[in-house]
Amino acid sequence: MESDSLIAKINTWMIRKLRLSCEDTTPLISELMDHNLPLGKRIRLKFHLAMCKVCGYYQKQLEVIRALARKLGGEEPPLQQEAVLSEEVKTKIKDSIKQSS
Repeated sequence: MESDSLIAKINTWMIRKLRLSCEDTTPLISELMDHNLPLGKRIRLKFHLAMCKVCGYYQKQLEVIRALARKLGGEEPPLQQEAVLSEEVKTKIKDSIKQSS
């Protein structure tokens, strides 16, 4: 029976050490997408994600957004036309600058 008590204490200790709030988890999800996390943070994150469906949905949403952003970023931007002002507009701007001086 003493071993059961020891196992329960170890389980309680592990849960306390591994527990993260959702508020702590969301930045880790973003950070994980940018680069590798240290082992301890990865374990704590996986532990939280295993228990929290909401953060799992958040991670999936970020993955979708990231994939869409990559697709959109890979497309060629439309060529922009050079802005040309009419002589009338140029004159009005010049007159406005002279009046304010």
